[in-house]
Amino acid sequence: MVVWVPGCFEISVVAQQLGKSGKYNAILCIGAVIRGDTTHYDVVADSASSGVLSAGLNSDVPCIFGVLTCDNMEQALDRAGGKAGNKGSETALTAVSLC
Repeated sequence: MVVWVPGCFEISVVAQQLGKSGKYNAILCIGAVIRGDTTHYDVVADSASSGVLSAGLNSDVPCIFGVLTCDNMEQALDRAGGKAGNKGSETALTAVSLC
């Protein structure tokens, strides 16, 4: 099942709800935060990573952090299946290894 959220900041809330539902063995949290001209990037990236960790701890279901934190769109595309590999598939392999 795929659940879309409006932004990376909201990933952890939904991950925790899904984990607590008892329907899933792991939750893959996949997204991207791309640096802009302000410090907003740092706040969102830090909140996303700590939120996913908290979601896993609070739901007792592994919530795997697969959120790319990139300097630009090209870097994000490279890491999402381009020349730098596919971090989404790596996230899935992490989940499989934990279950």
